Amino acid sequence: MTGEERMIRDRQYTRIDELRKLVDPLILGIEDKTEMRTAFVHLYGVGLLAAVFALKRGFSRETAELCEIAGILHDLLTYVRPEEDGPDHAPKCADYAKEYVLDRMTSLTEEEKELVYNGVKNHSDKRIKGSDFDEIIKDADLAHHALRNPAEDRFFDMPRVRTAVGELID
Repeated sequence: MTGEERMIRDRQYTRIDELRKLVDPLILGIEDKTEMRTAFVHLYGVGLLAAVFALKRGFSRETAELCEIAGILHDLLTYVRPEEDGPDHAPKCADYAKEYVLDRMTSLTEEEKELVYNGVKNHSDKRIKGSDFDEIIKDADLAHHALRNPAEDRFFDMPRVRTAVGELID
């Protein structure tokens, strides 16, 4: 029995586990090892922060799980197909997530898939106020960029980042 099998045997199986079975092979297919590492760190980091923001803002654990799923999926396409990156990547990422992950997940309702899809699709519109769900994904993305290297000024100089990171440490 592998370590992962022991871990799953000893705990509840969740929708995040189903997601990982679909997402991890896509990330592991990235040839450049540095990009593969960056993909795992950023996608799963944003997912974790999205769950934290959701819980901190009073949402249910189930909603936090959906936020984590959206956070993990938000930039998946840009790592798997770097040529797709650019200012309009979010809708493309949402379509990719729908086709290769969300439509294959049996544990999500159609409404939940739509919520996650929209969170991914809208994650780049940081100047436009969206749904509470969308705002969680946006804040998690920005906070992760800032916290991956707290000494780098590029993200910490943004007022929205300071507010989001402040929310985490209060």
